[in-house]
Amino acid sequence: MTTKPKIILAGQSFAESRTTQRINALKNIGCDVSVIPTTLDDGGYEARPSMLTRVRHRLRLPGDPARVNASILKANLSDSDILWLDNADMVRPSTLARARELSANLRILYFTEDDMMNARLRTRWTEDVFSYLDLWVTTKSYNQAPDELPAFGVKNILFVNNVAAPEIHRPIQVHELDAHAFGAPITFIGSFEAPRARSLIRLADSNIAVRIWGNGWKHMQGKYPNLHIEGRAIYNLDYVKSISSSAINLCFLRHQNRDLQTCRSVEIPSCGGFMVHERNSEITSLFREDKEAVYFSSDDELVDCCHKWAEASEKRIEIAKSGVRRVQELNLNHEAQAEQILIRIMNLP
Repeated sequence: MTTKPKIILAGQSFAESRTTQRINALKNIGCDVSVIPTTLDDGGYEARPSMLTRVRHRLRLPGDPARVNASILKANLSDSDILWLDNADMVRPSTLARARELSANLRILYFTEDDMMNARLRTRWTEDVFSYLDLWVTTKSYNQAPDELPAFGVKNILFVNNVAAPEIHRPIQVHELDAHAFGAPITFIGSFEAPRARSLIRLADSNIAVRIWGNGWKHMQGKYPNLHIEGRAIYNLDYVKSISSSAINLCFLRHQNRDLQTCRSVEIPSCGGFMVHERNSEITSLFREDKEAVYFSSDDELVDCCHKWAEASEKRIEIAKSGVRRVQELNLNHEAQAEQILIRIMNLP
């Protein structure tokens, strides 16, 4: 695109957020971006939700403590081209109806990395804003099927692959102290989910040690000698240090989200990490098997993979380097993704 659009973006603006990575990418390609934060100043992934917030989450009626709806209507909508809702599940349909009245030419898109067919991830507000959207952007390819989002009245859907932020997710030299602090022969980074736990316990029972970073695992601390559970999440540079200083990086998908790929599916190879990933046709079309990543379809195969590749250091390093090249070859970065989205929405009739 030659002339970049003016964008009002409502989304998470704290440092660990992938929304922040998208905001930076939009600015990097020359867009004028005004940001409306959807969280309070002390918000973030590790912020403890209040009782009211938890109740509203269960009711699928999130509150709006950051006053996002009011901020959207106070923004300069008439001088903007796009209202970009980045997983802004608190935005009301009445807000978008009024935004349309204030700016007839405004284009509205919603970006999410969640499976919106899962009612737990889809708020009641979101269900009611579908009809006001010009474009829905998703990393879930199956959401395009006629009986999925189109059944809710979503008119235009754009599937995009997950991407990395090259300024963050890049190969780095890790000092010995940091390698000890964050690395391991085998590492998994991600929150607790029962299928992941079963696979990791199987590895532990097969005398394979795994270091685990992420939330929700504390109840398993000390129960399995081969599972070294850190009990906390890591982000940005610490995340990259862990990937870069681990011989094998496991990538489990979130089954309740019906994942075929996730952000780690691209971030791990972008960091130069050797990735052992759950197998499916979508991810193997991005990273070719035994060339840029290694795959498993069962716990038995996962155990075999870990034993095999722990010993094959030279081939492992070769595959990891090929993974970096593949990310670059496929332009799996936020800037390229942003261009793809903008071209689609600005060319809608």
